[in-house]
Amino acid sequence: MKYLTLLAIALGFALVISCGEKTEPETEGEMMDSTKTELPSVAERLDMYAPIDVECDISHLTENQKKCIELLAEAGKIADQLFWEQRSPDGLRLRDSLKKFTGDEQKVLLDYLNINYGPYDVIFENSRFVGDGPDPKPPVANLYPQDMTKEEFEDYIKKNPELKESFTSQYTIITRHGKDLKAVPYHEAYPKVMEMADLLDEAAKYADNPTLKNYLVLRAKAIREDNYYESDMAWMDIADNDIDVIIGPIENYEDALFNYKTAYEAVVMIKDPEASKELDMFNKNIPNFEKHLPIAEEFKAPSGKSKNILQIVNVAYFGGDCQADVKTIAAALPNDPEVYKNKGGKKSMYKNMMEAKFKMIVEPIAKELLDESILKYVDEKAFVSFVTLHEVSHTLGTRYVIGKEDLTVRKALEERYSPIEECKADILSMHNHKILFDLGVISEDDINKAKATFLAGLYRSLRFGMESAHGQANLIQLNYLKKSGAIVKENGKYKFNDEIFFAKVAELANLILTCQANGDYDQAGKIMDEFRVETDELKAEIEQLKNIPRDISTTYIF
Repeated sequence: MKYLTLLAIALGFALVISCGEKTEPETEGEMMDSTKTELPSVAERLDMYAPIDVECDISHLTENQKKCIELLAEAGKIADQLFWEQRSPDGLRLRDSLKKFTGDEQKVLLDYLNINYGPYDVIFENSRFVGDGPDPKPPVANLYPQDMTKEEFEDYIKKNPELKESFTSQYTIITRHGKDLKAVPYHEAYPKVMEMADLLDEAAKYADNPTLKNYLVLRAKAIREDNYYESDMAWMDIADNDIDVIIGPIENYEDALFNYKTAYEAVVMIKDPEASKELDMFNKNIPNFEKHLPIAEEFKAPSGKSKNILQIVNVAYFGGDCQADVKTIAAALPNDPEVYKNKGGKKSMYKNMMEAKFKMIVEPIAKELLDESILKYVDEKAFVSFVTLHEVSHTLGTRYVIGKEDLTVRKALEERYSPIEECKADILSMHNHKILFDLGVISEDDINKAKATFLAGLYRSLRFGMESAHGQANLIQLNYLKKSGAIVKENGKYKFNDEIFFAKVAELANLILTCQANGDYDQAGKIMDEFRVETDELKAEIEQLKNIPRDISTTYIF
């Protein structure tokens, strides 16, 4: 403890000691607050992430393609750095300070800081584990003034309605200037985006595929101007490609205040064409999924001109939002509803990431919690299929509030959107497996594998913590299905009530879809309040799983 206190004084901030609590520099007679909840030590939390090298074979690519990947990864590293800035005001300062010191304690703190991209631990409700600052993490992240409230933001827009578009934009940060607030475009707030754009232009010179080349040029332009529509449309036009990339400000999870602001990320992908062919069956059945959505007919949104691209890829590089804390295993993009209306969406399944998580996390969880009668059905291919249908299901339902074509569901539900949307995608994935079974597309063995793997997967994601959208979504599903009797526990192990399981799945899907279609912010809150609850039984089960990794800590080799 003495060493940690000295290190804290040297760095100029307070550190979390072995009990996981935050401490100030000691003064005579000072005592710890014994009323605080004891958390695992930072070293114990670090052990919850299993270190793994993620490999991606690029030996079959041309020299030009390899150079293109190298440049895309360099651009991705800038996105990674920008995400550090967005996540917290002092993450980079703490990281750079810790690098100056040696010793086991310092290394543990630095390693865990790098996993979390800052001093806040998403698995433990965004509690602060290093440094002197707000605890837990403020919902503003580093995208709004640290002392700004939701009410202040809304009142300011009411008084200055001409600022609403820029203030609610996905590509501005809000800064304070005396009594005034200002929206600053990302390309002005983050000068390094110009370097990122230059690297994309350079990568385009080595792109053998003309559709990829076109996208990279347009994406560079978008990053310089914060106007992404044209490049998102071009991304949907990429065809016959070996390489793909997601880069820029993409997801809204980091903005826990309104869910407006996007965070930077980068995914460099190598397509697996043979594995991707297996996805044709899912693509062909999207009209059937839409037809059989468990929701009133007037709430069903037509497909229009949209199409869906499904692809299985291997990750060569992850950076930023998708790499922080819990690693992403798939993506359904673009998020822009106008792009989806005109071009559809692309669902990318990260094969090497899914394989790593299944073997290290899903299988061990199943062995701990599932009854022998269903344990035999837990299956890696079923895990991939479930994740695939999860991403497909993001595109089902409406993206605009019914009767209000200028109001997106995202804006109507604000900070409640992400957990509700993730819940929708998950529960519809399970529902869509039943549709495929009813149509004779998959077998009874397939549906049994889907159910068992789904249940083990719920526990995988809910251990991400209450501040994670995916963790909250899985908590809602688990509690709903347990409360309704669709999932039952006997002799300490779980199995299904097969007579009602899929009826309750459809019931929950209807509840979520209807809430979204109505843009009902209050109803979303009621769903979360009732079912986003960590029961004593669940806490005991999480403790039972403590020796199984919560997630993986990855290094990328290509």
